Amino acid sequence: MKRVKNVLLLTVMSFSLAFTACQEDAEVLDIRNKITRPPQGAPGGLTGQPGGHPYPEIIEQYYPVDLTHYQGCEAWRIEWPNYPDNINLDMIPTFFATSTGNLNSLNFLLNTHPANKNNATFSLYTDEKIEAASQVSELWDWTGVGAEAVYFRKIDKTADQIEKWVTNRPSNFENYWDDAGDIETAIEYQAGDFFIFQLPGQSPVRYGGIRIVSMSPRIIEAYFAVPN
Repeated sequence: MKRVKNVLLLTVMSFSLAFTACQEDAEVLDIRNKITRPPQGAPGGLTGQPGGHPYPEIIEQYYPVDLTHYQGCEAWRIEWPNYPDNINLDMIPTFFATSTGNLNSLNFLLNTHPANKNNATFSLYTDEKIEAASQVSELWDWTGVGAEAVYFRKIDKTADQIEKWVTNRPSNFENYWDDAGDIETAIEYQAGDFFIFQLPGQSPVRYGGIRIVSMSPRIIEAYFAVPN
């Protein structure tokens, strides 16, 4: 699997950025603390077994913040392999759950316990767009039961500014919400894009961000402000 070059070492309570040659949109947070690998052969999902296709690699890191700010930040870097053109898109893990850090395919969610489906927050991979899971009609039947509402706004921030938000001021995901773009439940993306998201159904309302690091390989980082 292709790697981003020149990764700097992670330090306690902070992180650095990794750079590829001359492209800011390829910068990636140095999230290295915990590697999450979904179980091989999960029902309805891809497998790492012979003849199957690998899961994306998910690397997770929690960044605590000074207690006076009352928030920390969860961060995940997800890197998908380059799947063959003829792959069934329903088998690619795309639905991310901010509550668990799990990433599942549409096929998996339709063939597993309903709780997994209800936990899904948004889709990250399919159709090169981020989309609230509650808006994906293939997941829900006529009863209208669905995942919690999620809203997105696109905002222009540099990698350095995002770094400061994640490590020092995760409250800025909320503070800048009204300064960002139009409210969307689904929005297409390209490398370098950054979005703030809002979960209005939670109490208090929760906020986070999504950064599109690279399109090939597909690398996306998700950040979620959490009570400290």
